[in-house]
Order: sequence, then structure tokens, then C-alpha cells
Amino acid sequence: MLNFWYKESPQYPKDHKDFWRTRLITHSLLITTVYFLVLTLLNLFYFQSYGIALIDALGLFISLGIYTGFNKSANVNAAAWAVTLMVCGLIMLFIISIGGHAHSLFWATLIPPFAFFLVGRKWGSALSVVAFIICAYLVYLQQQQSITIGLGSLFNVIEVSLAHILIFRFYEKARFSAYNQLSIRNLKIQQLAETDKLTGLYNRQKFDFELSKLIVNNTKSTSKTSHIVLICDIDHFKNINDTYGHLVGDQVLTEFANTLKSRIGNNALIARWGGEEFTIILSDTSLNDGVKQANELREYIAKNTITNIALTISIGLAIMQKDDTVSKLLERADKALYKAKNNGRNKVCISDKNAVINAHLANSNKPITHT
Repeated sequence: MLNFWYKESPQYPKDHKDFWRTRLITHSLLITTVYFLVLTLLNLFYFQSYGIALIDALGLFISLGIYTGFNKSANVNAAAWAVTLMVCGLIMLFIISIGGHAHSLFWATLIPPFAFFLVGRKWGSALSVVAFIICAYLVYLQQQQSITIGLGSLFNVIEVSLAHILIFRFYEKARFSAYNQLSIRNLKIQQLAETDKLTGLYNRQKFDFELSKLIVNNTKSTSKTSHIVLICDIDHFKNINDTYGHLVGDQVLTEFANTLKSRIGNNALIARWGGEEFTIILSDTSLNDGVKQANELREYIAKNTITNIALTISIGLAIMQKDDTVSKLLERADKALYKAKNNGRNKVCISDKNAVINAHLANSNKPITHT
């Protein structure tokens, strides 16, 4: 029955603005239909309160009528108002008909959750105020009367408590689901803002942000470990675009990015800096190890094709200094890259504050010196 009840209602995706209003309308109509059916039978056969049973039967037929109309028209605003007015009207009619006795005033507490969720703050406030003014007036009329607590009072308290639990259980589910959807969407937006669309690597903005954080931490750190920045450039990439076309050029960039991710260690942050240039941060890495990784990468690219095209790369390398800024550090790495390209490409060059030097012998264990 539940699947059929919800299946027939208008369907919206979870990120649609009317998804949860539609669910609450359908949920509310299911609750009111069951409630009014049970209350009609109770008042008719148990309490023999035929007037109250008539009100409950009216609520039952109105609920079914709204449900049928909503399924046919899919008009969310009209259905929201219809459900709100039905709930408010029948509750107040019931309370007034018995003069606010037998704890019937408790039913009025159901009006705010329906009204606020379905018709908004403005009308939700207005309907709630009107309902509570009427309740206050009925209490005023009862102030000189002796109140008898009977079985009807107990049933009213139990029924309203159950209704509250069901409504707020649904409301909490809606709130939690909406929060999750928002979190997922924000994560996707953040990912899009930080990621290069073609290669799936970080983009330049994300790279600069992470590098600036590392520089700040490095300034305060007393550790003797180093941070290395590499700028990699695919040699003669323009020729690839001119010879094979830009689509093949894009494939080369994507495959090269995948190669970087597979060949560089897990402690590296890799980004596409722009065009055919890629940047890498090797954290907590000595200069010798950084040069070794750079040369191993260069040699691997030179020995293996990417999308069946032979490539070489040039790499500029710079070690982070205590007084560095993002621009200073990248400028040094870029100068080293420029030197590598001017020296015939397919090379690794190192830059520090004093000089730019060639980095020879990937597997050398000797300390790198300026010779």
C-alpha cells in the first residue's frame, strides 16, 4: 500500500525545490487518511459520538479528494494550501465543537509544523496565531469550570503525540537528507573549482593555495627535511598538436597526467599549471631524492610512448627556502625549466638562490654540488 501511495504522487528529483514539500504532502495525506479512518470508527462505534464521527469522516473524504486531485494536477502550491487548510480547519472545528475540553487543545500543536513547512513563514505564522488565539479564548471560557479527565482526554493526548512523532520524524529525515545533498553538492563544487577538467589533476589555483600553505608552515618549521617543487614541460608539444590534431594532443596530456600520478610517490601534489606544463610538490624530500625522482620520470617518458607517440620532457626543480614566497619559488623552478629547454631539452635542471645547474645521473647517491 505504501509503495502504491507514494508511486502515484508527482515525482521530483531530490535536488528539486519541491521534492520535500511533495513528500510531506503525500506523507501528510497518508497520515490524515489513516487517522481519520481510525477516528471515525472509534467515535462511531466506541464513543458513539456521531457528530465527531461526522467531522472525522469529512476529513477522511477531503484527504482522499486532495490526494486524487494532487496526483492528477501535480500542483504543489495548491496541494500545500489544501492540506494546510484541511488540517487547520478540521482541527479547529473539532476543538470548537467540544469547547476545548478533554485535552482537545493539544491538537492545535499540530498546526505549526504543517503550516510552516507547507505554506512558509508568513502564512504559517498567521494560521498558527489565529489557531492559538481561538485556543486561548476557549481556555478563558473554561477558567471557572471544573475539568474532568476522562478516557477521551487520554485518547487525544496519545493520538496527538503519535502524530507529532510521525511528523517530526519525517521533518528530521527531510532536514538530514537536504543537509547531505547540500554537503555532496558543495563537495562537487569544491572539486570542480580545484580540478583541471581535462586531466583530473589539481588546477593552478589549488596548486598555488597548497604551496602557499606549505611555505607558511616551512617558515615556522624547525625540521631539516625539504620541500621540492618541479615544473615539467612536454617538449615540442606544439608539434604534436600541429601533426596529430588537438584531440590527440588532449589525449597525450590526459595520459601524461595519469603517468605522473602512477610514477610519482603518494606524498606528491600534482597539478596542471597550464598548457603542457605540470607542477609537482614533493614534500619532506631531500634534494638528492627529488632529483632522482625527476630523472627517473624523465627517463621513463623518453623510453615509453604515450598514445603511441614518442615524447621527452624537460624539468625545472627548485628547493623551498625559509624566506620564499609562491612567486619566488615558482620563478626559480621556471628558470631551471628554461635552462633545461635551452640546453637541448630532455633534461632536469636545478635552481637555488645562486645558480641553475644540470642534474645528472638519476641513480647517483652522491650529494648534488654546484660544479
